[in-house]
Amino acid sequence: MQDVCSHNIDTDGAALGSVVARLLSDLPDWVPLPPAFLDALGLVRLGGDVADSGLYSVGEFRALPATTEAATYLSGAGQITDTYTGVLLRDLLADAGGAVTDPAAKNDILSHYVIATGSDGYSAVFSIGELEQRFGNQPVLVAYADQAGQLGPDGTEGWLRMVVPGDVAGGRYVSHLVGLTVGGGPDFIAGPGGPTTEFHLDGAVAHPAGFDEAGLAALAGVTLTATYTSGAGQVTDTYTGVPLWDLLQDAGVLTDPAVKNDILDFYVVATGSDGYRVVFSMGELDPRFGNGGVLVAYDDALGQLGPDSQDGFARLVVPDDTAGGRYVSNLVSIEVVDAAGHKHDPVWG
Repeated sequence: MQDVCSHNIDTDGAALGSVVARLLSDLPDWVPLPPAFLDALGLVRLGGDVADSGLYSVGEFRALPATTEAATYLSGAGQITDTYTGVLLRDLLADAGGAVTDPAAKNDILSHYVIATGSDGYSAVFSIGELEQRFGNQPVLVAYADQAGQLGPDGTEGWLRMVVPGDVAGGRYVSHLVGLTVGGGPDFIAGPGGPTTEFHLDGAVAHPAGFDEAGLAALAGVTLTATYTSGAGQVTDTYTGVPLWDLLQDAGVLTDPAVKNDILDFYVVATGSDGYRVVFSMGELDPRFGNGGVLVAYDDALGQLGPDSQDGFARLVVPDDTAGGRYVSNLVSIEVVDAAGHKHDPVWG
């Protein structure tokens, strides 16, 4: 009898959320909705730089193509293993028409990100590059069901939560999910292009710095072999460089110690001499979470890099990506940005 009642609560709650979502479907983004209201009804507000913003109910999530993923992560209570069912975040964005991009900018989708927000205001950033199948291909989920009973009307994690199967710790598993905001890095500004001999690391850091080849070579280096697809076909090369995370650590990202996992609200913009730019979420780089292993390379076996080469003295290498869109060549800048200070909030307006 208890199982039947529980099923009815689940069904009735999800159905009410669907009705409310339909009633509020034409509500402008700037009109605030209380987080507790959204959480109680299992509603997520999708907004920002997306073609078709609006409210998604649990019922609407269930109507989209489902994916099931087993995940193990570290929490304050220790290691947790669970199996989740939900919608891939990239599929949800596609259902909403995708991020609004600049057709004049090459791979402009890679300059965009998504901020996931819980009912308590806790948030985390995901770069669209880490989600896209051609690039990072990470199966990040908006989950609505799980085997351990974390989710649902009586679940400790709310109706909906983010699930990030590749992450070590659970900081980006945003629970009681109520908001997804699509944002973009700086507007595309075409640059002169050509080989570079230095780049600068600045933005929300305590110690901005400039780097040339000698400066990078003086730091602790890593050598790795990467294979990726380019316009000319498949490329395999062996690179030597400095982990991007190490450079960011030395620069000192200006996080707020009063905000839990504040590092997850930041992203990095890497820009080449022609203006081409790519966004990485700090969460995908941090070894405690995505541990992405992105390298700032200054030497390679094939001779792509150097002061007179077409790729400049330094480029990013993203060893887990399928295509080379995030391999920013002729690097001129790496900027750290606090997304929490640059977002239109679709939950509170």
